[in-house]
Amino acid sequence: MPNMQRFSSPPDFPTGLPLTRISLDNVRRNWLFLASKAKTLPPLAVIKADAYGHGLGPVAKVLVEAGCRTLAVGSMDEGVLLRNMLSDSGGEAVSIIPLLGVLSPRDAASAVTHNLLPVVSSPEEAAFVSQAWSGASPLTVAVKVETGMARLGFREYEREQFIGSLRSFANLKPSLLLSHLAAADDPNKHATVAAQAERFLTAYAAMRVFWPDIALSLANSAGFIAQDVLLPSLPSHIGRLGFALYGGNPFAGTSWEHLGEPLLPAMEVTAPVMGVYDLTSGQTVSYGCTYTAERKMRVAIIGAGYADGFSRGLSGKGHVCIRGRRCPVLGRVCMQMHVVDVTHVSCASFGDIAYLLGGEGPGRVTPGDLARDWGTIPHEIFCSLGKNPRVY
Repeated sequence: MPNMQRFSSPPDFPTGLPLTRISLDNVRRNWLFLASKAKTLPPLAVIKADAYGHGLGPVAKVLVEAGCRTLAVGSMDEGVLLRNMLSDSGGEAVSIIPLLGVLSPRDAASAVTHNLLPVVSSPEEAAFVSQAWSGASPLTVAVKVETGMARLGFREYEREQFIGSLRSFANLKPSLLLSHLAAADDPNKHATVAAQAERFLTAYAAMRVFWPDIALSLANSAGFIAQDVLLPSLPSHIGRLGFALYGGNPFAGTSWEHLGEPLLPAMEVTAPVMGVYDLTSGQTVSYGCTYTAERKMRVAIIGAGYADGFSRGLSGKGHVCIRGRRCPVLGRVCMQMHVVDVTHVSCASFGDIAYLLGGEGPGRVTPGDLARDWGTIPHEIFCSLGKNPRVY
C-alpha cells in the first residue's frame, strides 16, 4: 500500500469552522496491514480517548467489520459507551478492555453489567471486581504488571503478595497479562526494551504456575511492527495496535522509518481562508505585535485557532498548506484565527482551503511536521484536532 492520502475533494465551509475529516477506509486498510503481521494470536485495537480523536463509534464499527474482535478503551465509562454503541451492530461478541483499570466499586459493577474485561493492578482493584461478581463460574480479568514505565501495574517486589491476593479471590480468573513498552519507537534503545521484556517474562512465568492458559500482551504499535528485532524471545502474544491504526508511523525520522511506510493517514484537518490582504513594510501582525513585516507581503487569515486545537504554541513557527504550498504562521495564534504568509502563493484568495494537517503537493503537513513545530507528539495532535466537527 503506498503511503498516500485517499481523501475526497476539499470540503465547503458553510459554517466557517475548521473541519476534521476521517478516512475510515484508511483505518480499515491499516488494520488489515498490521493484522497480517501477527504470527499467531490476532492483535487488539486501541481506541481509547475517542479513538485518538478519530471517533469511538465509527472507528470501532469499521474495525469490527474488518475482523477485529478485541477493542481497548481508556476508562470504564468509555467501555460502557462503546458497548452500547456496538449493541445494535453485531458487536456483542467483541471483547472490550478498559485499560485504566477498576478504580471503584462503581467501575467493577459497570464491568460486570456491561460485559467488559476488567484490568486489575492491585489487590484493592481485584477486591472490587470479586465483590461485584456473583456468577456461577469465575470471571475473567486482565492483570497489569509494571515493567519499566513506572505507571500502573504490580511491581516486582509485590509479585508474590499480589499473586497470593489474586488466588484468594476464587471467583476471578486472570486471562491476560499486560504491560507497556516505554521506548520501543527508538531503535537506539534495544537494551531498554529487552530489559522490560525480561521482567515481563519473569512475571508471566510466575502467573502461569497458577493460571497456565493466561495470554500476554506487551507490544504496542512500535513493538509489534518491529517485533522480530525487538521481541524475539516473546512467545505467542497479542499486539496492541493504537497509533499505527490511524496512520502514525512510530519510527518516523529514524532508521526504521521504512517499517511503517505502508501505513495510510486517517485524519486531515482543514480551515477556511477568511481573507487575503497586503502588508506594507513595518506593519505588525496579531496580538502583542510580535511579528513585523520587513518587506511588502501578502497574508491570509485562517479560520482556526487554539480554541480549535491549533495550539498557541504554534505562534510564529507553525505552518499550513494552501494550494500545495507550505505557508508559515506569522505572529501569535488567536482563539479562532491565525495569520500566515502567502506571498509566495500568488493565487491564494478568499474561500481557499488551508490544511492544518494534510494537504496535497510538496507543502503537505504531516503529523510529524506539526508535532515538530508544536513541540509535542502526533498522538496529542490527533486528540486535539480531532475535537473539531468530524466528517467521514
